[in-house]
Amino acid sequence: MFVFQSALATLKKYAEFNGRASRQEFWCFFVFVIVANAIAGILGLLLGFGQALAGLIGLLLIVPQITVAVRRLHDLGKSGKELAVPCIMLVLLPVAFAFRGILPKIVALGFLGITLLVFANLLTLFLKKGTTVPNRYGAAPTAFSFAN
Repeated sequence: MFVFQSALATLKKYAEFNGRASRQEFWCFFVFVIVANAIAGILGLLLGFGQALAGLIGLLLIVPQITVAVRRLHDLGKSGKELAVPCIMLVLLPVAFAFRGILPKIVALGFLGITLLVFANLLTLFLKKGTTVPNRYGAAPTAFSFAN
């Protein structure tokens, strides 16, 4: 139940790029997105929509996924711009595999490898503990406060 409460709090900050997000907030929302897509996929198949319902849920949740990732990077003292390169590489991946012939396929596989390395680096950043002191993006999300 905690995952869904945390995800609801994240959804309330739907398009808020300012501030910081803790590891817990980020990963709870990550789990919520996976569960929501799985449920939507199963419901879509049962109701005869195929994967259209899961695709719609995925599109609706892409903005909060990006915003919580940016705020997670802010918690580490990094700019949200570091998310741009992995996103661009992910979008360009199908283009790389669209070309015919052996040489373009080898280049596309190399591009896939580099993309995976970039995402592995991003994953290690998301797994790191955030700073406990205020940084240029705001106060630590895990800091103790008297506010409710």
